Amino acid sequence: MPIESLQRTLHIRRKKNAHVFRNIARLQEIGEKAEAHQQILDQLHPWGDNPTLRFDNGLPKFLMLMGVISFLGMFVLPSFGFPFVLGLFCTIGLFFLAFILYETDDSIEEVIRYLEEKSIETRYGLKFGQVPDYLSSYARPALFIQQLINSFPFFDKGHDSNQISWYASATIKNDQDKAYPTFIFQYHYINRIEVIDGNGDKVTIRRIDKNLYGICIFETQTHALAVNNLGSQIGFPYEVRWNSSDIQISQQLAIYGIDQLQLVKTLNPALLLRLSDFFKSRKGELIFHSHQNMMCFLGDANLFEVSSKTREIRDISSLRGHLRTFRLKHYEQLCSDLGTFLK
Repeated sequence: MPIESLQRTLHIRRKKNAHVFRNIARLQEIGEKAEAHQQILDQLHPWGDNPTLRFDNGLPKFLMLMGVISFLGMFVLPSFGFPFVLGLFCTIGLFFLAFILYETDDSIEEVIRYLEEKSIETRYGLKFGQVPDYLSSYARPALFIQQLINSFPFFDKGHDSNQISWYASATIKNDQDKAYPTFIFQYHYINRIEVIDGNGDKVTIRRIDKNLYGICIFETQTHALAVNNLGSQIGFPYEVRWNSSDIQISQQLAIYGIDQLQLVKTLNPALLLRLSDFFKSRKGELIFHSHQNMMCFLGDANLFEVSSKTREIRDISSLRGHLRTFRLKHYEQLCSDLGTFLK
């Protein structure tokens, strides 16, 4: 009977996808219990069950194809009558059945992102959604973030919006093994470029919607210094330009401070050399706060970008390979350079 055949097909499909749902639940539990990166990897091998991380959607795709054929077949039937009505109900029924049987990859992608984030936390020491313990006096992260935005002039790039919505806390060390509380973030801004038309009205000719990425380091000693290699000014209060006697540094960097005397005291040859080395491999802006012991760097390299040797995750083995080999290459490089730069 056709109905019995359909029931058997549905049962086989549910049985195939049941393995995937069990794997998703098991992966979620592994992430919740893991306290170290290696613990996650150890739990993924050996797996001991069907390791697939792909839903079987062959049946709903077939039903969708039959629905399309049924829909096209309606055009060769009379506009009215039983055959046309039957074709219409078959088309609707096939599309509806395909819709309710189709399994999207959202739940798989969600658990992979969760394990990836958990691996980043345990491997790199990043704590997402938290400010450094050093700033425990801030009861709400939003209060600290707003104060941070108000503390540095490069957070005013957006005419319509300036936001830090994705962030993490960490600790980095310099070459002498001194630890610095650190705040890593994604800065998103929206800006408009406007001109005045013939009627005197403002017309938007370009809208900029961009993400930049930065790192703030606390307990630093240098103050009132701003440096970039973007060929642009920093902004208030860093408005006094330093002209170095070193032609190469002058061509590479734009250095600003609050007053000339402070710049003379701060910019010794060793610091100038470290600044030159720091900016050789990146574009951005580095600012030391005028009176607080903190510095902040902002650039376009995505510090949260994950690079992996695994191109496609289709099963537990490829997932383990991804979690074992992935890197935050831009974050690693920045931390390495900061370790040399910070003294």
